[in-house]
Amino acid sequence: MSADEKNELSITGRMHFDVRASSLDEGDISTNPGTEYDTDGKSLNSTGEYEMRRARLGIKGKLDGIWKYDVVLNGIGKGNTLDTAALTFAPNKTFNIVGGRFKQAFNLEGLTSSNDIDLMERSFINQFSPHKKLGLGITGEPTKGMTYMFTKYQEGWVDTDRSNENNYSGRLTYDFASANKIKGSIFHMGLSGFSEDYSQTPTTSSNGVAGGGVCVTGASLTTTCTASYGTTHARVLGLKSAGRGYSPLFAFDLQGANLTGGGASEKAKANVAVDSKMYGLEGILAKGPFKLQAEYAKGDYEASSYNGSGLGSGSNGGFDISSFYLMGSWVMTGESYADAYKGGKMGGLKVKTPFDFETGKGIGLWEVVARGERYKVDNMSMFQPNAGGSGSADFDESRVRGTVSGCGAVTDTYKSGATSNFLDGCSSTANTYTVGVNWLANENVKIKAAYAQTNFGNGVKAPDIANTKEFDDERLFSMRMQYMF
Repeated sequence: MSADEKNELSITGRMHFDVRASSLDEGDISTNPGTEYDTDGKSLNSTGEYEMRRARLGIKGKLDGIWKYDVVLNGIGKGNTLDTAALTFAPNKTFNIVGGRFKQAFNLEGLTSSNDIDLMERSFINQFSPHKKLGLGITGEPTKGMTYMFTKYQEGWVDTDRSNENNYSGRLTYDFASANKIKGSIFHMGLSGFSEDYSQTPTTSSNGVAGGGVCVTGASLTTTCTASYGTTHARVLGLKSAGRGYSPLFAFDLQGANLTGGGASEKAKANVAVDSKMYGLEGILAKGPFKLQAEYAKGDYEASSYNGSGLGSGSNGGFDISSFYLMGSWVMTGESYADAYKGGKMGGLKVKTPFDFETGKGIGLWEVVARGERYKVDNMSMFQPNAGGSGSADFDESRVRGTVSGCGAVTDTYKSGATSNFLDGCSSTANTYTVGVNWLANENVKIKAAYAQTNFGNGVKAPDIANTKEFDDERLFSMRMQYMF
């Protein structure tokens, strides 16, 4: 920090190393008795027994007393290594302007740092939140206890839409305890939402008409097929079970255009338009070392693809989704949750008696947590023109996977060659119950453990494996070694 305290720079970082043990193995999802390991890879999509969940390093600080900045690099994952990078004009608490890559204004758990969340992984709601995006936003605290944030953002690193994307988020919170100077307590309420209108270029798939490509029936009633062609698929939404366990818990894939006309050059014309809207409610009630936290989110997704005549002329579909969680936490060593609350979200708890690894003195901070959560997808629809029709592209590759019921017999993939809504009456739901214990040795070291059980409700078959068997739940034990500074 400079002598006039107007300029500051500090180094930040975190390392999260996870260990998992799932009740699901090859014996649960196939009839192959030869090995307990997943021999396909696409069927279970588990992140494995060991995972370096996060490894980040960055800088943050302020400039001239009115600018704030942060740049954080991520050493884990594919693609761009930039985690966040934002510059904020902050002349006062009432009105700030932020630009760059930052967290959007939705989902209390999502806005809480991964260093400070109560359990190892966030709830279902976080899996369809907008998260860290490139954009612009305004934020502030106009009065004591009240915060707001409104943003406009871009879906990906590159804008693939033919027109301007229209993605917005907003959040308004109020804490009655802070506003009325009630010490040691939190009475937080919040309302948030987002609206997205963007397009994405689907990934290429080798799937096509079984046994060939485009099939044409001639006057003699004989059918001939060309060489097989590829199609494109866009995952409108995909969910996995708690603790980054079984996947796909639910997946809604919409087919784009086929690639018969110009091969790979057709891919650029195969954008799938996605339109989603969501609103959320959140609350925190805390007194001293006890805290209750809950969120509810509800919204819908609509998507359409390209089929020669323009965007929206191909496959189209959509669904409604809702989710909630209720979580209770208790700091057994007596620290107060109110000390970790600031700016409409939770931060890190302060350890009263840090554990000294050299002398063994101090007990650190001990916390126990329990959470129940649920999601439900219903009102699903999917329409595919020319599905299986002779002399035209095959459009039966749009599909739904996971914990889906109401579609008839249990199968690994729900799709149809009929030119109609074949998802009428289908739904998907799961309930998860998680308990965890956290030990914060000091401000830099944390050990976390959690046990989660996800009930799928109906028999599920893992996709892409022959002779699959049905299973209806998953039990997952996980631990994390966490270092942060």
